[in-house]
Amino acid sequence: MAMALAGNKTLESFIDYIESDSLKRKHWLSRVRAAGFDQALSEFREMTTPKEMPLQM
Repeated sequence: MAMALAGNKTLESFIDYIESDSLKRKHWLSRVRAAGFDQALSEFREMTTPKEMPLQM
């Protein structure tokens, strides 16, 4: 269930993001056509997820 909710939030964010700008929309819709929706959404998730900070010694 938690995974479905996280997926819904990602999907909502993706839709909001591509609706915000026509160039973003064109880029991501062409990515969906080329790689498939799941792959494009996965790439969007990677792009928007904060990366973990490396451990400092």
